[in-house]
Amino acid sequence: MTRTKGLTKLKKLGREYSAAEEMAKDHFFEAAEETADLLAEFDQRGLEKGPALGGALTQIITHLIAVSPDTPAAMGLLSSCIANAAQHAEGYIEVTHEGSDNIH
Repeated sequence: MTRTKGLTKLKKLGREYSAAEEMAKDHFFEAAEETADLLAEFDQRGLEKGPALGGALTQIITHLIAVSPDTPAAMGLLSSCIANAAQHAEGYIEVTHEGSDNIH
């Protein structure tokens, strides 16, 4: 499987939210949109995807650990983000072959 070309932006999923939850959700998607724009800018500037994503993720994870009350809290948020990303990415995966036997 490979990911489809182009930038994948998150979609809102879910249920009704309280006012505080709605504000947090809005902040979540605002940050996600701005990050998607930054990644698109990396592409436009010709930055290689691996090093650019590695640098961006390292900076974000460093900041997450620095501002978290403790390492388990940071890892909990990071784990939640990875699970959320996996759920969102499922809609952007395109099957390009039926199995690993077709790769070689």
